[in-house]
Amino acid sequence: MEKLLVFFVALIAVVVGSARADEFLISHWCGPTEATHEKFAEAAEAGFNVIMFGGTIEQNKKALDLCQSLGVKALLIDGRIMAKKPGDEDFEKNLDAVVADYGSHPALWGYYVQDEPNAAMFKHLAAVNKYLIKKDPVHIPYINLFPTYASSEQLGNPTYEHHVDEFMRLVRPKLLSYDHYALLANGERADYFLNLEIIRRMSIKHKTPFNYILLSMPHGPYRNPSEADLRWQVNTALAYGARGIMYFTYNTPPPDPNWQWHSGIINEKGERDRKYYEVKRINYEIKKLAPTLMRLNSVAVYHTGRIPDGGKALPQDGLISIDGGEFVIGQFNSDDGQKYAMFVNRDMRKGVYASIRFSQRVNLAQVNPNTGRLRPIGVAERDGSCVWKTRFGPGEGRLVQIDLPDNLPVRHWEDLPEFRPRVMLNPSAQFQNVARNEKQEIIYVEGENMYDIAVKVKEYLDRDGRIDAFISRNHRNHRVTLLYETELTRMLNCDALVSLHSDATGKKDDPGGGTWTFYADEDEGKRLAECVQMPLLEAIKTFHPDVNFRGVRTHWYRLWVLHEAGCPASLTEVLFHSNPQEVEMLKNPEYQDRMAKAIAKGILSYFGVE
Repeated sequence: MEKLLVFFVALIAVVVGSARADEFLISHWCGPTEATHEKFAEAAEAGFNVIMFGGTIEQNKKALDLCQSLGVKALLIDGRIMAKKPGDEDFEKNLDAVVADYGSHPALWGYYVQDEPNAAMFKHLAAVNKYLIKKDPVHIPYINLFPTYASSEQLGNPTYEHHVDEFMRLVRPKLLSYDHYALLANGERADYFLNLEIIRRMSIKHKTPFNYILLSMPHGPYRNPSEADLRWQVNTALAYGARGIMYFTYNTPPPDPNWQWHSGIINEKGERDRKYYEVKRINYEIKKLAPTLMRLNSVAVYHTGRIPDGGKALPQDGLISIDGGEFVIGQFNSDDGQKYAMFVNRDMRKGVYASIRFSQRVNLAQVNPNTGRLRPIGVAERDGSCVWKTRFGPGEGRLVQIDLPDNLPVRHWEDLPEFRPRVMLNPSAQFQNVARNEKQEIIYVEGENMYDIAVKVKEYLDRDGRIDAFISRNHRNHRVTLLYETELTRMLNCDALVSLHSDATGKKDDPGGGTWTFYADEDEGKRLAECVQMPLLEAIKTFHPDVNFRGVRTHWYRLWVLHEAGCPASLTEVLFHSNPQEVEMLKNPEYQDRMAKAIAKGILSYFGVE
């Protein structure tokens, strides 16, 4: 978000979309600058239902009271939220105070956390997000991401999809939010639909609803949006399954020679711009569609005419075909099994007459944007198919329920993205950890033997064929650093890291023995550790019935690979190479194979593909 610091310094109010299960959030940045009934009522009248406000603690509490009186929610900016890092002494106490001040107020929507973070901030954001949810599970910690046209330096990641995926894995937000301003003075950004598709993919992969921030104010290289421009942005996002819409911006920010802010929804004079009334109409239509939208699950998105970057052509042998114009069609299944489609005219400058053909008999009903009720649509039947002829205005979208009375099969209705999980197998690179016989000859090298087991694990996973497995070293004697291993894991955008080691006591009179697995993250890390350890334990018992199971737990040191991999990670001490009996088991090819097969089984179980 451009020049966000200006807004924070000025404590300008802003508004944000949401994805709570019970409502579709309609919001905006740069909202009322004063916590007064007049200013908040004006925003509520325009159809916004979440107002972000930043002030002192007392001003924020007043904003909450105002929101409650107007029937809207508040997203609060409080500088304490990001003031302390996870390792700081007062980190938890600081957030406890924020939750104590606002968490019980009925008008609170959530806590503003961060805008457009670099990947270097993800661990900090993850800690804040996790703690706020733990202390206040009802409300949403809000974080907004960059658009596709951000540079790799801004992202801190090699690609945009990698960036969003890593953010979702590490931070695990309740809402995935991003901004993209497509309306340039001389045309539209070519990557607009690519951005929507990436966000939709990540929303589906991580089972998290998404919010889209659109352009509503001219500044810098961006044009002053018409009502058709606004509708185009809103309706295309709805076609991709958005559960929240935000406008950038509501109030016009203070003058800036670089960005040249002007003509916000509330203009620089503090008066209602013509867009105020356009946005008001659009917002009230969204509110009527919202009860239906919140029950829909995106299953496919197709395009007609010229196919934009990131788009897929509408299949010729599917249920729907369209003659005339260029459309985006979002296909949905409702919670109760009904089929819906969102048809959007991709031309934001011209209306179009379209002939929409269905390959079998259908009963159509549009969700009326003025009432929210279903309104039957007349169609002409021709040789077992149906045709709906209608006109769409520039950027217009229509949400339609499709009933199939003959219950015939439909091709290409669902085109859900497929995600091949990626796991990094991280065999110990500790070549100095060895076992010797009575003649002091080296009979075991941890770095070499753990590599042997990792290779076998990969062979089993490759044979299964449903996930992509990598090894963090190229060969048995490959020397690497911990930094190299974790950076490779991040560069390959892995969904999990499984580190394999053998243990030792370092005491001549205590050879030790047993197996255990460590994790850092209490949620996914712990689940991964359990999935790996428990099948491994059962496999070890087949040749070592009295093995000492030492548990699945956190480590007493901050192990690098568990904290820096950019994904859930586990570290398994398979057996003890300081134990004369167990070191022979670690060397035994048959036992290695049994253990590798069990570890592979556990990894598949973690990804839900066993």
